[in-house]
Amino acid sequence: MKRSNKKRDNILKAAMELFSKRPYHKVAMDDIAKRAKVAKGTLYYYFESKEALYASLLHEGLDKMLLKLKERFKEDDPLQNIRLFISELVSFFNENRHFFMVLQTEESKLFRKRLGHCYKKICTVRDILTSLIKEGMKRGYIREDLEPSLVTEAVMGMIKGPVLHSRIDPRVHTATVVSILTEGIKKG
Repeated sequence: MKRSNKKRDNILKAAMELFSKRPYHKVAMDDIAKRAKVAKGTLYYYFESKEALYASLLHEGLDKMLLKLKERFKEDDPLQNIRLFISELVSFFNENRHFFMVLQTEESKLFRKRLGHCYKKICTVRDILTSLIKEGMKRGYIREDLEPSLVTEAVMGMIKGPVLHSRIDPRVHTATVVSILTEGIKKG
């Protein structure tokens, strides 16, 4: 059984690399089989279609990301929990760059209707951050005049933008996002 899990993981890794570099419609199952060094029939043994394979990539990547995020928030200080969220997400995206690139593609957005569970998981990530922000507001750490969902989107944009364009130093990226969030950009 371990051998088949290894083969399945190898297929997913090969597909992730290809989907991160080319649009969904330009990646053929033959390409994935070749990259994974398996017969095309082996792909269909594990995945009934290219869409099912793509869905597995998204589901499994999002599950890993959510598990990593949910493990972290045990601090009593809401700002520390937000720092931990930012740090974990930046590190996860940096370490799982191919997954991140696939997640950002237009195709993954198009699949949201067909892959509703994936979209719910993406929303869960945002919901975690929004709840941390609301907790910070409730406890007086964050201004109450701000709209939590807009703060969430601003933070997510600061996290994703630099990772999308190049490899980053997670410590510098995290420190910069936290500094902008907590101190603003105004000098002095």
